[in-house]
Amino acid sequence: MKDSIHDESIEELKQKLDALYEQGVFLEDSDKRLKELENLEKNVEGMKKDKTIVNLLKLFKALGNQKRLLILWLIMNGVRCACEIEHILNLSQSTVSHHINALVKVGAIEAIKSGKWNLVKSPEKDISKELFLNLINNIFK
Repeated sequence: MKDSIHDESIEELKQKLDALYEQGVFLEDSDKRLKELENLEKNVEGMKKDKTIVNLLKLFKALGNQKRLLILWLIMNGVRCACEIEHILNLSQSTVSHHINALVKVGAIEAIKSGKWNLVKSPEKDISKELFLNLINNIFK
């Protein structure tokens, strides 16, 4: 059962929706829109718990850094040695290592150790990451 505060806020929302309907802003009346909002609210609650959404949020947070975006873009066309990334971005080994570790942690890239060489590559096919990589590729074109 809903508490009175929630009921009151629904009533206020209904009044606002009715006013917008009367002004011709919305084509649907408030009752129809409230049903839609109820369904959306349920979907949002489910999305908050969805692991894909949570993982994408972690990915976006990790990519909130220009250097990490550039690293991701550099490896889109194949395996890169960390030394190549250091050279191209003019960054120290420790800085590149830090950014690579952050990207590996969220699954944006995979790290490969080959003898004394540290290599990175795009992860195996994953729809959300593939779509995101395509987005990054389009940004840097």
